[in-house]
Amino acid sequence: MIDPQQVLTCLNFGRVDGESDNRFNTCFIGTEMLRQVLLPQHSLIVGNKGSGKSAICRLLSEDLQKVKPLLPKNYSEIYCIPAYGLQSEQFLPDVDLRELQPTSVDDFRDFWLLYLGLKTASTLMADPKVEIAALKGKNVALKTSYDTLHSILVKLGLREEKNAFKKVRSQIFGGGNGARASQSAGGNGVSGATDFKHKTGMSIIALLDHVDVVLRETHSLAWLMLDKLDLLFVDDIVKLKAAITGLVQLLVQYGNQFKNIHLKIFLRNDIYRQLHIVNKSHLVSYSSDMKWPAHLLLKLLVARAVVDPHVRDFCEEQLGEKVDVSGVILGADDYVKRIFYTIFEPTMGSSEANSTPTDQWILRRLVDGTGSSFPRELIHLGNRAVEKQREMNRMANRHCSVKLISAKALKDAFEVISAYRCDTYLYSEFPHLSKHFDVFRGSDTAVFHRQELYMLFEPLSIKGDDAIRAVFDTGLLLPLGNNVDSSRKFKVPLLYRTGLGVSDRKHYSDARPANRQEHPVREREQQHQQHHQHQPTAGSNN
Repeated sequence: MIDPQQVLTCLNFGRVDGESDNRFNTCFIGTEMLRQVLLPQHSLIVGNKGSGKSAICRLLSEDLQKVKPLLPKNYSEIYCIPAYGLQSEQFLPDVDLRELQPTSVDDFRDFWLLYLGLKTASTLMADPKVEIAALKGKNVALKTSYDTLHSILVKLGLREEKNAFKKVRSQIFGGGNGARASQSAGGNGVSGATDFKHKTGMSIIALLDHVDVVLRETHSLAWLMLDKLDLLFVDDIVKLKAAITGLVQLLVQYGNQFKNIHLKIFLRNDIYRQLHIVNKSHLVSYSSDMKWPAHLLLKLLVARAVVDPHVRDFCEEQLGEKVDVSGVILGADDYVKRIFYTIFEPTMGSSEANSTPTDQWILRRLVDGTGSSFPRELIHLGNRAVEKQREMNRMANRHCSVKLISAKALKDAFEVISAYRCDTYLYSEFPHLSKHFDVFRGSDTAVFHRQELYMLFEPLSIKGDDAIRAVFDTGLLLPLGNNVDSSRKFKVPLLYRTGLGVSDRKHYSDARPANRQEHPVREREQQHQQHHQHQPTAGSNN
């Protein structure tokens, strides 16, 4: 019989970030989501942080052959061109948005046109197959467009020296001097399209037309993969919105003009909701939502566990049937659940009152107020539960569970996950709302009336309905009604309660004792008001 303590030393669910996760390719689960991303009409891929956007972008950028059955047919070549928010630029390493000083939405739209146009053209012209087809073939349209692109890139210095966008910036913007660039645009930031035309004799749109011709005539497709846009201006939300709005406007304006150039913009849900774009409703047809249903999350967790041969052997011994990763990925939900219960205890408590099935207990706690669930938190929870179980085993000098991971290890691990999510998401991604999050700390109820939220948010800079919508966008409030604007009550999701110290004692009490402590924030406000009411005024004898 296999020793569970030995197996536990091998159990690991992989890394939480898609960029460095060594199990992503082997255990990829989101095939249906990926299929939606690959549809030509879906250029805007929206999802919460931790939903797997960067993981899918990485998969497509690194090796398209791994998803070949899902790729569109009738193309000889698909160029997947990553543009990671200009943070880890490989081909144009010297691009610096701050140095070029775009400020308005129009500035950013010009910049994105310039950046994406040059990046796509340079990628095409670096492919020997394109050169051979243009120079040795008899296709006049292909040869004409190829020669035009070659001439422009030579003029800008991109054909003589690799990684030479600094030269381009010098040619177009006068040495890359921010002040001079700003002056050339009338003091309102960079005017890339105008300066590009002045230096090359061609508009950036005309350049993209030639790129599209080369792609069509070589039966090729270009996907421009824009990810990590939230890192563009981490300390300037106004400029961040302008940068992304300019990019989305490009999508709307030119999305149908270039048949073989497709944008794939991976964007955080909360940022997308904050963008003010004319006719935003029209973007529905461009969008794909990354939502993880419960059964796929369970597959994700189980597949990542049984990658290890020791864990796989243990599960096979417990289950009495063959277990492997492909079987989990392609298998029925009941098969996946049977393997799950060879790793985890069946319920979260021994008593009948606490007999919640473990899979339901886990999945309910990984949902935020917008209804989104997170693979990142699920993987993190699994790894922390393994650590907790190992600690328990060491202290007891034996394996303290009938399965690999006990209910207690999961409960202890979830406390860590909830706190981690609060710190690395709520407070880290939304520092301007930190005081709004603080009003929930230590609350003895998880349910709040709308009027109560008005009162709690009143002393803060964002208040009223605007504050409720802003906090809802972060996932911290679950509307107990049709939507965020019509609901009269809201609940803090389980995902955040432990991390913020929110209990639900009032929910389980028929009557609130008169001497029971009030919500700490309300109590502080009352004390603050009483203090000011009793402060002696100037000239008083008190």
